[in-house]
Amino acid sequence: MQVGGICSKPPILMGHILTHRYATLFRKQGLKRLFSFIYDLHLTKKWSELGSFMVWETLHRLKLFPQGSYLKFAQGASIQLEKQSVSSSDFSDKITGFFESRGLSADPTVHNWKLLFIKEDQQVLGCLYPDDRNLYRGTADGALVELIARFPAQIKAIFVSSKNTIFVCVKGAVYRSTDGGSSFEKSLDLGSSVSFFRHNNEMTETPQGALIIGEYGNIWEQNGWRKLAYLYFSSDDGASWVRSDFLIKGGTNKHVHIVKYSRLLEKVFMADGDNYKKLWVSDALHADELQAAENWRAVNRFHIQMGGYTSVIEDDHKVLFGTDYQGGTNFLVETSDGEKFDKRIVPDPYRRSPIDNMVQRKSPHGNEIWANLPFSTPNSRCLLMYTKDGGQTWNKVIEYSRATHKVWLISTAKDIANEIYLSIEDTRLNERVVYRVNDLH
Repeated sequence: MQVGGICSKPPILMGHILTHRYATLFRKQGLKRLFSFIYDLHLTKKWSELGSFMVWETLHRLKLFPQGSYLKFAQGASIQLEKQSVSSSDFSDKITGFFESRGLSADPTVHNWKLLFIKEDQQVLGCLYPDDRNLYRGTADGALVELIARFPAQIKAIFVSSKNTIFVCVKGAVYRSTDGGSSFEKSLDLGSSVSFFRHNNEMTETPQGALIIGEYGNIWEQNGWRKLAYLYFSSDDGASWVRSDFLIKGGTNKHVHIVKYSRLLEKVFMADGDNYKKLWVSDALHADELQAAENWRAVNRFHIQMGGYTSVIEDDHKVLFGTDYQGGTNFLVETSDGEKFDKRIVPDPYRRSPIDNMVQRKSPHGNEIWANLPFSTPNSRCLLMYTKDGGQTWNKVIEYSRATHKVWLISTAKDIANEIYLSIEDTRLNERVVYRVNDLH
């Protein structure tokens, strides 16, 4: 561990202290590991999180959660990635057949996209794998790809405002283009050289023209996290920004996970990554009002009340949030008014994975919500799933172990698009394929 700099291996679990589960700890590691565990709890101040994890684990193990409070899955098999060569024609045929049986098409893309932003004109902006410093413009069907800019570091996120201003985030900075990508200039320096905003989840715009960015970064130094929980506000389409540190002044010790304007509720939601993992809501929609701490209200006071979400999406009736409890028990939480929040528990064997990202897709039968749970422990599984009924029932798509495979939802859109893009990677063979999921014609 580097003192006073970026830490490659912070105490035990990079802030997720229970990835290896407290039960395993006491059963296998002995007193030395226990004392180290307690010391790291002290350093990271994760006592509240430990308490919540133990309560939820106990309720689950003793079957005290009502059965109806778990996510419900529709009947049908899923794709299992074990022993699959994702670049083989056999696997491509398997993917195609699986999606066709559900009335969808899944076509491998010509280009190996890493991140994509789908614009209203069905053009896409994105970077490619593995050289992800270049920004390309293409069409949704992949017929045209044009290099438009190269950045000094890997592209971490892309956003397009209502005025068609393009924002590209790299580690440490945000760049801006007002001429369709012909030229970019640095618009914002973030709080550290490793900070960025999370693609699809951490930049938003209100109808009043306020742009909001939340900062995400992990730096462990001098026995504590560097406080990077900054919010940035712009009222001039990103030409200038005002930084607010009211979260840090209020005790938030890490970073921000999500910032999202809700059209349904006409509110802005924000979740921090503090040890207490709070969810915040604001009725203010102008940039100058959003800068004021008094215009933000914390929905939860205590960790066990849930917050700190890593994903958010809304349909016509409610807003859904995915929790960030890696190694613990995870939940899908929904609200229709911003006041009352109902939770559904992710069942085993996927329960220990955070709901890292959610995206929507427009279909003839209504909007679908796709959710990715991409982390697993030795005794749990990762899952890509989607729902056609607002989360009442979920369809399993891909199950896998993070030890051998990675699956990501890589696209976001200005409005709800007709397609989504997902990547499937075999980390053992260094194979990676991107699929465009659309309606079956």
